[in-house]
Amino acid sequence: MEIVLRTRTPDGVDVVLPALVYAKVLEEHPVVADLELIDRTIREPHEQQPDIRPSRERFFRQEDGLWVLAVVEFGEVPAIIVTVFSAHRPPS
Repeated sequence: MEIVLRTRTPDGVDVVLPALVYAKVLEEHPVVADLELIDRTIREPHEQQPDIRPSRERFFRQEDGLWVLAVVEFGEVPAIIVTVFSAHRPPS
C-alpha cells in the first residue's frame, strides 16, 4: 500500500493516509485535499467524536471558516484515514 501521509493523533497513535484514499479526496473533495491541512486535522483536531461505525473516530478542525472532517479507522496498526471531506457546520 502506497502511503502519502504519516501522522499521529494527539494520543500518539500512528496514522497513515493511503494513496488510493487520497486520490478519491483529490477528486471528490479538493477543497480539503491539502496534505498539511489533513495532517493538522489529525494532529491538532478542534474536536474528536466516535464514528457511527465501530473502531472509527472522527477528527474535526476548523480553518478559514471551513470545517474539515477526517475519519480514522483504528482496526490496523498503523491506523488508516478512510476519508476526508469538508463539513459545512461544526460537529454536534
